[in-house]
Amino acid sequence: MKITGKIFQAGISISCLLSLVVNAETATNSCKLHWRADRYCQAEHLQGKNIFTVNVPSEKTAFGQYCFRAAIDLTPFQNGEFLLRIKVRANDVSQPADLTKGIKIQLYYQNSRGKKFWPGAVIPAGSFEWRKFDFSTIIPRDVKKGELRLGLEGCSGQVDFDLSSLQILNDEAIEEEEAAIEEPVLSNVQSKECALLEERIRNQLLEKKMLFRDVERWLSLQQPDGSFQDIDYRDDNHSAWRSAEHLRRTRELARILAAGDMPEHAFRRNSMAIRQAVSFWTVNRPQSGNWWFNALMVPRTMAEILLLTPELFPAGILRRDALRVCRQTKFHPRYTGNNRVFAAENIFLRALLERKYHLMTQATNVIQEEIRFAPAMRKNDWLFGGIRTDGSYHQHGPQIQFGNYGGEFFSKIAHWAELWRDTRWALTPQQWRIMHTLAFDGFRWVLWQGKLDLLACGRQLGRNATADKGKKILEAFRKLRNADPGSFTQYNDVLKPVAGNTLVGNRHFWNSDYMVHRRPEWYAAVRMNSVRVRPIEDDTNWDNALGRYFSDGVCLVMRSGKEYDNILPCWDWTRLPGTTLPKTPIYSAAESRARGLRCGGGQIPRWTLSRQWRQLGETEFVGGVTDGVRGAAVFTMNLDGVKAKKAYFFDTDAIYQLGADISSTSPHEVATTVNSCIRNGEIRQQREWFHHDGIGYRGKGLILSTGKRTGDWRILEGGLSSPRMETRDVFHLQINHGIKPQEVSYCFAILPGATPEETANWRKGKVLSNTGAIQAIEFNDGTIGAIFHEPGKLGNFQTSAPGAFLIKGNSVIAVDPTARLQKMNLMLDGISKSIGLPTGEKGGTGVTVKF
Repeated sequence: MKITGKIFQAGISISCLLSLVVNAETATNSCKLHWRADRYCQAEHLQGKNIFTVNVPSEKTAFGQYCFRAAIDLTPFQNGEFLLRIKVRANDVSQPADLTKGIKIQLYYQNSRGKKFWPGAVIPAGSFEWRKFDFSTIIPRDVKKGELRLGLEGCSGQVDFDLSSLQILNDEAIEEEEAAIEEPVLSNVQSKECALLEERIRNQLLEKKMLFRDVERWLSLQQPDGSFQDIDYRDDNHSAWRSAEHLRRTRELARILAAGDMPEHAFRRNSMAIRQAVSFWTVNRPQSGNWWFNALMVPRTMAEILLLTPELFPAGILRRDALRVCRQTKFHPRYTGNNRVFAAENIFLRALLERKYHLMTQATNVIQEEIRFAPAMRKNDWLFGGIRTDGSYHQHGPQIQFGNYGGEFFSKIAHWAELWRDTRWALTPQQWRIMHTLAFDGFRWVLWQGKLDLLACGRQLGRNATADKGKKILEAFRKLRNADPGSFTQYNDVLKPVAGNTLVGNRHFWNSDYMVHRRPEWYAAVRMNSVRVRPIEDDTNWDNALGRYFSDGVCLVMRSGKEYDNILPCWDWTRLPGTTLPKTPIYSAAESRARGLRCGGGQIPRWTLSRQWRQLGETEFVGGVTDGVRGAAVFTMNLDGVKAKKAYFFDTDAIYQLGADISSTSPHEVATTVNSCIRNGEIRQQREWFHHDGIGYRGKGLILSTGKRTGDWRILEGGLSSPRMETRDVFHLQINHGIKPQEVSYCFAILPGATPEETANWRKGKVLSNTGAIQAIEFNDGTIGAIFHEPGKLGNFQTSAPGAFLIKGNSVIAVDPTARLQKMNLMLDGISKSIGLPTGEKGGTGVTVKF
């Protein structure tokens, strides 16, 4: 049965509560949806509307899924788009603990292999009046039937669905809608802009090195239907979907063809291969279980193929079907930050191909809207993301994402800033100011020796991650320099070959609980968690599977930038530099299955340290104070049975780490790790000090272990399907606290650049206090860095509230690590002052007081 036009535009007749029928007719089709209702579901006719109501009482102790359900024939949608729209209103719908639950507008189906899919709309909790929501998905060619669901899951409250507004559209119907939008004829100026943009985009796509060596192999593997013999099109790896390689190869063939300079017979052969490959994809429409591929990566790659080789895709069926693949990208409310920019980019490219100028303008506006500081509301939501006022980039809630999402965003804006220069879409002065904040207060600080700090990368920490991400960020700096109408000086400072050494100072990212310390010849950083930030992801697509503790006070120190190169699979992920952790066991996939534990995408983890996933950190007294040269950070820890008060003091020649009130109820041994890095050369040691690779270490109870360790990259790269082993010779230094320690402490110094003799005779820096009340250091210039965990007094200084302080002469810099206080009272040399503290997005920053 061939369906065109709107598939359903539904009215409803009610025979009884459990036998509801939606009648729908179009010019070409008549069909019915037979609805059944779960508990708490009621249907009625109100004010000319057919309303489904689901009302779940708040006193229920365990919320299930309560929906109206209707079986639906999906054969008219096979290998094409299914788009559903309906109006919804809500009254006091609670926020579910599981963010995949809530108000449901959902389609459920299984493919021929039994894999289950639940595409649906993302709808906020709370209360709102009638609003239209929609979702779209591609129905695989082997799917014949499914079930529509309208209701609530995992929450209470009331939601109403206007069945009179229900629409379900297929490819033809969507194209009819778009065709009905009147497109004005492009002016000469607009036509020239489109041609200029196509040329610039094509040139950028041709900039990267061509993979000529692979062409013959790919062509030999291509089968008559356009597929490639060595690609498993049934694969559904969420991290590295094998089917996507089909389009990557096709785009590479298109790049080589567009570059020219090939014999006529090779041109014809390549051209045929590209058309056949595109035809295979449009006929079969492979779908990943990871929405990112379907909605973002695939449409982008297809659009780039069309832009590179327009002569291969004149008007006709193949071009129409390829554009349908491009249309898999939609504007959705769930897209924020980089994902929203990605979607807008795809829509811009499709609009450019179709010369839909109004859609190009709409997509441009969306991209440029994201060049803003992230709205402060709902910061703890999974959907939150964007540029923060401290210069960091967040995605998937308030967590640092300089590497994957942030790096992508930075690169995308640089890409479009360069493309749009000297056009009507060029960035505005205000947008350039915001990009300068992200570039020079953010990305510039986290690059060292051309590499990205591991702590800033985000969850994707695979092979050569720091080097690859660093290269990408530096390329973005080059593009921004090309497009920026302002001064080149700051860009040039970053892009110098010795970029890691040109920026010196201390910066605390207060929105991110992350401190960076840069000296002319070394770099250090500490990343922490609090109730205001989300720990690094270890629950998505099998990536970073053992990364549960990687943002719990990890402190990395670098000189050459090679100290941690590809050491990650060889690490003990319960013994990370700077941390105080229990020796938590690793749970296998079988154990996770038995405990009912699933990670992102509904997958059972391969391995995990998790007893439960963490949405936010556990404590609020976490933060830092800085004068731009020196800094002090505090991490109050309460995780997996271990409590500790941890302080980090960054001087111009040393890092001091103090721990106090360390107690544990965990059955596993607890230890503080001083460093764990690649062994490089001789190790020298005497009582209470060690020296290795140009760094000295001083402290009591230091225990050294060395030797080769072997690990599997699959713990970090979810896309790897078979073992990928790595062996590294490791230098590991730690302090043991035993099983269930009670109120123990530690104190050690790390001395980057010190000689063995300087390490042995170190007399700089003085520990003033290391108790559960006060942790304090006197720096080498006499400045005092102090963490007060409670009101108290240290020498001639006194505070009425807990805080982090730098005290020098008659000046004090004060910070409230909780970011909640509005004021505090301080006293220095008998002089008292009451000071106001920053709030909102500036909460947790310092106030300088002169006495």
